[in-house]
Amino acid sequence: MCFPLPLPPAELAHCRRTAALSQLLAELADCSEPEVRTITQSALVHDIGKAAIPPSILYKPGPLSSDERTIIQTHTAIGAQALARTHGTMRTAAVVALQHHERLDGSGYLGLRSSEIHPHAKLIAVADVFDALISPRAYKQPWGISHIRTYLIEQADVELDGDIVRLLLDHMEQVLALYPGAIRINRAIHI
Repeated sequence: MCFPLPLPPAELAHCRRTAALSQLLAELADCSEPEVRTITQSALVHDIGKAAIPPSILYKPGPLSSDERTIIQTHTAIGAQALARTHGTMRTAAVVALQHHERLDGSGYLGLRSSEIHPHAKLIAVADVFDALISPRAYKQPWGISHIRTYLIEQADVELDGDIVRLLLDHMEQVLALYPGAIRINRAIHI
């Protein structure tokens, strides 16, 4: 698969932040060094399929139409297809690209449920949601920490992996240290 443009800068920054947060969560979850590396690499490319989404949809300031929502949802399959011929740890990245919008209750893009979702996709989904909520987007202002905390508690064990959500909430000081001042990562990503 060939993308006409590289991943837009805002999406690349989101992927870097999601990777740094995923790395932190994997370390806090006592994952092995190779597993932390796989999770971090997978998070770095989890939204690679967005390179094929028209910027007019990706950065639309208002609500998406049902047709636009359908188009943006294709980024998971496009990303998985782009990564499908990779080897080693990047094979997991293809699965994560496909499944990072899946939810435990089956309300995700593909309708997969809890045990059908790869564990790395579950972890990265929590980091992805957190970063989306704390960061400004074309269609919304960043949420405050109290609002994010309430939302994550509500989604724990419903849509998002409860163990990972609790891990994030229990280590909020370390998580927020990744986001000083402007939304940027203040941590080296080790891959």
